[in-house]
Amino acid sequence: MTDQFQQLCVCGRAFSRISDFTKHERGCIKGKKRLSGALSRAKEAYQRKKLHRDEAQTQTEGDNVPQPEHDVSKTWTRSADDHSDNAPNPEPALSTSRTLAPETCTLPGGASDTLSLAQRRPRRLNRRLPLRFRDMLPEGALPLPPPGMELSESPPQGSSDSYIPCPPSPSLSAMRPIFKTQQNKFGLFRVFKGEGLPSHDPDEHPTGPLSQLTSAANSAHPIPPMNTTSSSNPFHPYPNESSLRLGDWYWNHGSQKSQESFKKLLGIIGDLEFNPEDIRNTNWKAIDRELGSSSDDVPEAGDGWSRSPVTISVPFHRRSSNPGPCDYTVPDFHHRRLVSIIRETLSDPFHHHVYHHEPYELWWHPPNRTCNVRVHGELYTSEAFIKAQDQLLALPHEPNCDLPRCIAALMFWSDATQLTSFGSAKLWPLYLYFGNQSKYRRCQPSSKLCSHVAYFQSLPDAFKDFVTERSGGKPSDALLTHCHRELFHAQWRILLDDEFLEAYEHGIVITCQDEVRRRIYPRIFTYSADYPEKVLIATIRNLGKCPCPRCLIPKARVDLLATEADVLQRRSLSRSDTAQRRAKVVSARKLIYESNYANAFSEKLSHTGFDLFMMLAIDLLHELELGVWKAIFIHLLRILQSVKHSEISELDKRYRQVPTFGQDTIRRFRENCSELKKMTAQGFEDLLQCALPVFENLLPKPHNSQVQRLLFYLCHWHALAKLRMHTDYTLDIMERLTVQLAQEMRKFAAETCPAFVTKELRREAESRRRREAQGGPAKTAGEPAADVCRQKTLNLQTYKLHALGDYHNQIRMFGTTDSFSTQPGELEHRVGKGRFTRTSRKAYIPQLASMERRQERIRRIKARATALHAYHQDPAPNRPDIHHVIGQSQNFPENILTFQARNSDDPAVKNFIPKLKAHLLPRARLLHCNTQEGPLTHNEDHILDADLSQVILKGERIYRHNLFRINYTTYDVRRAQDTVNPRTDHRDIILLSRDPSIHPFCYARVLGIYHANVIYIGPGHKDYRPRRIEFLWVRWFEVLDRPAGWEHAVLDSVKFPPMAEVDAFGFVDPTNVLRCWHIIPAFADGQVHPDGVALSRNAQDATDWKRYYVNRFVDRDMVMRYHWGLGVGHTYTHGNSELFNSLIPTSISQADSGEGLSGSNSIANPICMDQDSNSDLDWVDSDFEVEDTDDEQHSDLEELDEEMELEQVAMEDDTDDGFDSNAFGDFKF
Repeated sequence: MTDQFQQLCVCGRAFSRISDFTKHERGCIKGKKRLSGALSRAKEAYQRKKLHRDEAQTQTEGDNVPQPEHDVSKTWTRSADDHSDNAPNPEPALSTSRTLAPETCTLPGGASDTLSLAQRRPRRLNRRLPLRFRDMLPEGALPLPPPGMELSESPPQGSSDSYIPCPPSPSLSAMRPIFKTQQNKFGLFRVFKGEGLPSHDPDEHPTGPLSQLTSAANSAHPIPPMNTTSSSNPFHPYPNESSLRLGDWYWNHGSQKSQESFKKLLGIIGDLEFNPEDIRNTNWKAIDRELGSSSDDVPEAGDGWSRSPVTISVPFHRRSSNPGPCDYTVPDFHHRRLVSIIRETLSDPFHHHVYHHEPYELWWHPPNRTCNVRVHGELYTSEAFIKAQDQLLALPHEPNCDLPRCIAALMFWSDATQLTSFGSAKLWPLYLYFGNQSKYRRCQPSSKLCSHVAYFQSLPDAFKDFVTERSGGKPSDALLTHCHRELFHAQWRILLDDEFLEAYEHGIVITCQDEVRRRIYPRIFTYSADYPEKVLIATIRNLGKCPCPRCLIPKARVDLLATEADVLQRRSLSRSDTAQRRAKVVSARKLIYESNYANAFSEKLSHTGFDLFMMLAIDLLHELELGVWKAIFIHLLRILQSVKHSEISELDKRYRQVPTFGQDTIRRFRENCSELKKMTAQGFEDLLQCALPVFENLLPKPHNSQVQRLLFYLCHWHALAKLRMHTDYTLDIMERLTVQLAQEMRKFAAETCPAFVTKELRREAESRRRREAQGGPAKTAGEPAADVCRQKTLNLQTYKLHALGDYHNQIRMFGTTDSFSTQPGELEHRVGKGRFTRTSRKAYIPQLASMERRQERIRRIKARATALHAYHQDPAPNRPDIHHVIGQSQNFPENILTFQARNSDDPAVKNFIPKLKAHLLPRARLLHCNTQEGPLTHNEDHILDADLSQVILKGERIYRHNLFRINYTTYDVRRAQDTVNPRTDHRDIILLSRDPSIHPFCYARVLGIYHANVIYIGPGHKDYRPRRIEFLWVRWFEVLDRPAGWEHAVLDSVKFPPMAEVDAFGFVDPTNVLRCWHIIPAFADGQVHPDGVALSRNAQDATDWKRYYVNRFVDRDMVMRYHWGLGVGHTYTHGNSELFNSLIPTSISQADSGEGLSGSNSIANPICMDQDSNSDLDWVDSDFEVEDTDDEQHSDLEELDEEMELEQVAMEDDTDDGFDSNAFGDFKF
């Protein structure tokens, strides 16, 4: 008979089965506390043993230690002003005494001879200290020379470093002078060429890049005076200011009134200058009628809307009852004249300060580099704009005209939209943006930079009756498609009228708001639309044999993306509106109509050299997020369904557990993602950015690793495609990444997809059955599920996949994708939908046109009143120039003695007060030091126990805060903000690592946001006045030593170290925080405490996971932080040339040496900049020089021996206490 298993737990419970005991042991609170205590005792025992060893060594070598001859107070010298965020950091200075090690300093009063060795031993309570960095504010381009200054090709004396040679651009004419501006502190400079320097420079305003955190309405740019009307009333047609403010509130502050709008109303009627008598007799209907009219007599906003009939010729074949072409007229095409919109925009005082009349090239000079890098971003800095300007300036001047010649860059958007969730009301608007204005403002609907040009008409329902009567039968789909295309181009012929053609060829003279008369030439650069509309514009067949509107590559070869043959064919088979092509189209139409040309753009503008195929811009929103990625995601769902249906449920569960990030960067996945209900483009973008940890280990090997690589490349490509500032370096990386992505997709389709029998999802089957029911008899309800779900495969022969190969070339030509994406047009749809709610829902298009004029004219009246100081608007306070914001209140005090006593059993609070004082001591010394006596060492690693008494917390209190806002400079030299709230998912921060050779960053979770009123009584103190010091209580992550990064196509992994470690918790100076970061659990590894029982109340570790992933793809700025040295705004990554060359891709180094751009992968291992470099960016503070101490000279082998010795001591101590050593389980020291 075998002995029965019996085991008694430390909590007193007995178990007769091993499985029950093991399960209980994982969640036993008392056992965990005892384990934590055993670990603490083990470390203390080891420290005692090491102390005895060091004591013996000190006694034998004590006679050889030289005595210091200087006062320690002279070592801690630095001005409090130098510690501020905005003060420039001085050059690192060398000092003979950099730390307060006991061997090199004398404590006050000669206490060094009387203190014990343990008291003189440096404390190592926080080994995860981050590096400090210099928070550099965004800076606009340096101003141009004053008007009238004589320019020379040679740089002025004393400023040769500002005139940096750059390789000549192919678009720059050698016959015209070239002027290079001085570079700003980020190394950016502009290159102008042409007939002279621009008289108006929108980029010189210093607060321009800071506008990302400020409202467009609160612009600091002055509004020039406007020409008033003949009436003496500046508010006409409103009788007074009170009426204007109410009218503006009603029409321009939202169609659906909210609490904010209600507060706006209260502010209007509660103003001291508001008089109820002013609005008592106001005729509101007459005012709205006048403002919404299309009459040219209203001067505030130019011409109004026109209504024109559109006539097309419908062909009927010879077998119809009435053969031959027949005209059909569609009434009420509402549109505005393009020339009128151009005049209105250039005379707009509200946006004149952001309008660029002359293009320029933007270059970047990385520090300590000899080669300049071209920067791509705005349209007015693009190659297409500069080439168009060169062609314009090469033409002869108009007769008797020497005015400056400038280009008005037209960028069109059009897309049909439903105005209501239920119903048939729809709108097909045409929007116009000007590429002369910054894309950062164009992408904001609140900036009001979008002009509504026209509302296209579609074929009405009565058209089918017309065709049936003429032909005697039902109209074919081919005839309807042909007439739909004819109607679209007929409307464009109306828009491209003779006035616009005259302006296109000879320009129009306009007196701009800077009182300079210019001759403006409109040029069409981009037309952003989805694929069905691109087919209409290009007059090609939808999904035909050659589906691409930019090239003639056959559909059977579109899956060969980024191969050598594909690259060559994109050039040799590119579409071009040549005379030969037009002749073929004319001969074909003669057989049908013997009438005019089909394509309006080719017919009207081909003689000017305009190529309609060049304006068809790429569309990231529809081609990738709603195209390629959506197709891959759906097919991955099919694969999971074929493996095991529960895997889809696990996928939905994981997505719901993904933390949110930012204000709306990553939103909460509340519904089952596999059902794809109400999914927008942003929803699919969020799915992609969080896909890597979610899909991990849901598929069997080796398909899991294949899917992970595909998702990594797809996330990386998507991030680079959405960058708002590209350089030649990043475009070269993107070009090579396109090759890698295409290879992975073909490998996925060839190896992974055939391994699974994939069928339709339930939603796909139901959708197909609904389509079949419309065309034929419906299926019976009892049909088996196997017959409903048909087999489905992944199709790579699509235009959307083929379009990915054009992105890097289009960015080089027109700027970054956010400049011409369809997303601004989609956002502008909200304006039309909001106006629709105010219509009568009948004949709503004329009402929408009237509302557009009314709102625009009210805005003009407000601008005119502002210029005359008759109407004021207080700007909202904002401080994007400071690094961070923590509240000033002291409403939540915390006594640290009571706090530590209350949490005595919490491992997170162990040594809380010593750690806090060790953190505050050097910072308090900074506030009392004198800059004339040398640099100050800020090093928490070498703080003595006796030194901690030099820090006194007033009232023994610290004060808690709820929010911590971080302002940081992004890669594209803008200003952005993150918010930290320890009570939400937004509590993880990223800092610079002290050992960037291993990993460039260190990561922490904020447990509390505090400030303390600190009194310093140590050497060099000025007074006993308490000074406010802010700090963050954090729990550190440790980076796991696993293959990760760009080369391995794997995200970085982190985890929480054991709480018993000395440096598991610590404190951080808020000025050292870079920004927030997004953390996603490694769902495949599971949670640390499956039972949900926490060890620490303050750490809230009940929901901890065993491992986490660092989501470097969460936004554009985060991606560029891991492309070390390539972010223009990330100055802390700009090192000397030798270190920079060791980090950047091989192809980039070859480009600097003139060897071309080709070669290896992108950056993989970032490293710290040499502190002795001559760069003026001084990103690493000199306070963090680390001395060679005995503790830091241990080799890896000695550290390993110490860990083994620590483990043995822990076993011995716990055995003596009667503690079972088996309780350690799988814990590692």
